[in-house]
Amino acid sequence: MTTEADPTAAPAGNVGASEMDAKLRQENQAAFSRDLEFVSSLANPFYLNHLALSGVLASPSFLRYLKHLDYFRHPRYVKYLQYPHALHMLDLLQSEPDFRLACRDPAFVGEVMAKQVAHWATWRDPDANAADEPPESNLPSTESA
Repeated sequence: MTTEADPTAAPAGNVGASEMDAKLRQENQAAFSRDLEFVSSLANPFYLNHLALSGVLASPSFLRYLKHLDYFRHPRYVKYLQYPHALHMLDLLQSEPDFRLACRDPAFVGEVMAKQVAHWATWRDPDANAADEPPESNLPSTESA
């Protein structure tokens, strides 16, 4: 009794490669999700305070990790950020040792949070303001000169 191979089945060599590709894709997705969540958390001054108090912000390996996160500045990735000002915090953490030290101070953290809230309360989308204004009419004015 002979058995014939299924003609619709992928060749044996390709099955392993596609499984490896799927596994690599899954690992990359997990790494991206982890990095995205971390970059997003940098927008929270209280989280920065936690990192500073735990000593993480002084670690050279952590500073290298912050440099790795620069890929979120690329348009391909920045679109995933819910809080774009997290990139500003990333800048400050990378380039300002005084900022990293100041994050240990609860008063400084409160001030940063207050400035964020004030910005959110007063910032307006310029495109939204233009949509609120009535369109200019091209009809001649009825006022007499």
